[in-house]
Amino acid sequence: MAELLESTMLICFGLSWPMNLAKNIKAKSARNMSLQFILLIITGYIAGISAKIYNHRFNYVLVVYLLNLIVVSANVVVYFINRRYDRQAKEANAILSRQISGNTANTSADTTAQTSAPSKPSIHSQGEDEMETYREMNSITEAGGVVLFGSNTFAALPIGELAQAFRITEPIYNRSVKDVRIDQIESYLKVCLYDLNPRKIFVNMGDIDIRDENVDADNFISKYEWLLYMIHTKTQASIYIVPIVSNSPAAFKINQRLKTLASQTGCKYIDVSDVLESKRPTLRLFEMLKVHMRNHPINFADAMEAGALSNRKIEHAPDDGEASAEPGTKREVVFAKH
Repeated sequence: MAELLESTMLICFGLSWPMNLAKNIKAKSARNMSLQFILLIITGYIAGISAKIYNHRFNYVLVVYLLNLIVVSANVVVYFINRRYDRQAKEANAILSRQISGNTANTSADTTAQTSAPSKPSIHSQGEDEMETYREMNSITEAGGVVLFGSNTFAALPIGELAQAFRITEPIYNRSVKDVRIDQIESYLKVCLYDLNPRKIFVNMGDIDIRDENVDADNFISKYEWLLYMIHTKTQASIYIVPIVSNSPAAFKINQRLKTLASQTGCKYIDVSDVLESKRPTLRLFEMLKVHMRNHPINFADAMEAGALSNRKIEHAPDDGEASAEPGTKREVVFAKH
């Protein structure tokens, strides 16, 4: 009976390794693999097998030990194969980086020339002002937090109030840049992401890019993929792709591509398609993000509380669209539908 229970335990542990092996083979990257951990497991199995041999207990339990050892050892082989894939990808993207950097420099110069006006600072100037503020705030942040990184949709989120209302205990920081396009974002990565050493990163780009009726979806996705690669290589964070919050046809087309890109790059895609249909879009968007922010799984109490916040009845506001002068009356933040 004891041997049956021991073999059951080994089978239960062993079943996870073939799934892990298949996942690592499919990922073709060693970023999420730990050679030290795998070797530690192998050492444990070898010790178990040695104990069986020492006690001359040659039975079916020993066979289970050997099968588990073989599958775990296969992960070592896959680790070194994936390391080679990572090196090849790094070399290929180094070439792509130089090409994109050249295009980005030209595009940024054109954009600055078009948007500059005597009465309004350029986008580059606005971005530098934000970076100066973020550099100062980074000096008091905690490593291993959650970072929201995007353009206007994320920049409009009042993170302090939302984190308090939804009782988020993890450190959460908003490092979004107003009016920024996908081809301008690389220069902000160090201050907004790398310096914070975050545990999770939520990316939301494209709400400015789709204002261009002739936006090139292929070019946008290519630059988005490069952005994800840069984040993958410079941080250990889990990346969550948040699609463009818009009902425009261009946004729908790009969001479909982003969903595919997420599965191809090992990121997680958060479907926020019902945000614009919600009575409280700001609360609904944060509610959907919040589920993925916690270190622990969401429980029943969290779910009930979240539903109460986003679905709470809205007080009647003046019909003419003017701000109410009544104390305590709240106005809802509604994302623009492009």
